[in-house]
Amino acid sequence: MQKIMNTLRNHKSNFRLNGVIPSYGVFLSGIARFLPHPANFTSVGAMAVYSGARLSGGKSFAYPIFMVLITDFILSRLHGFDWFYEGSVVNYISLTINILLGKFLLKKDSRLRSVAAVALLASVQFFILTNFSVWAFSSIYAKTWDGLLTCYIVAIPYFGGTLLGDLIYTPILFGVFDRIQLKINPGVPILFQKPKRNFPFESERITGQASE
Repeated sequence: MQKIMNTLRNHKSNFRLNGVIPSYGVFLSGIARFLPHPANFTSVGAMAVYSGARLSGGKSFAYPIFMVLITDFILSRLHGFDWFYEGSVVNYISLTINILLGKFLLKKDSRLRSVAAVALLASVQFFILTNFSVWAFSSIYAKTWDGLLTCYIVAIPYFGGTLLGDLIYTPILFGVFDRIQLKINPGVPILFQKPKRNFPFESERITGQASE
């Protein structure tokens, strides 16, 4: 029994030190791309934001980019589209921006309103960049201001799926995996932790006043 307890303590220590729980969050949200879903309603944007906020160093970039690369490859074989195309680079630039949003805006702030605001930013920048690449690299739209405007207007229905996906998946990732992490490593800021004065979704109260 003592040997089992020592093994469990070692695993717990590894989870605490190596960011295993956030890594699982990134991995599972990448796998979720294979689930049936409406157009653009995926966990990819949320995965990148969460990775930036919860993983450190190069892992925060490498893990989500690797998951997108692998799942893109599998999906391209399943559905018969090109793995790489002219706009692929822009998609990965957008993914990297999401990682940076999480890293700089949510590293120490996981209040619901902050997570939702970053999810909104992630959706907007993805919409702007990827549809600009559609206009720039395809022959569908005229290379004029009217053509660019038409491209964005036509893409609005797809933006709804992106926005809903980011607004739903991002709080789920922070809420679920931060709670698991809190069980292993108390002190981690979590999305749904009850604050000292029972103000929903607020961070710790400092000298009796709400933090902003």
